[in-house]
Amino acid sequence: MLIKMTVLAIAYIAVCALLLTIAYQLQGPVATAKTDRPAGSSFLIERFAG
Repeated sequence: MLIKMTVLAIAYIAVCALLLTIAYQLQGPVATAKTDRPAGSSFLIERFAG
């Protein structure tokens, strides 16, 4: 029984660490904006306007 609980605890910690690693990698460069333009603006309209 003790061995079974130990294996389950180690597996739980490994899965949590894996999920945390994936979550931190996904929010890195994707969350940061690369330009100062608003999200809805079009480059062509700004470039060739007036």
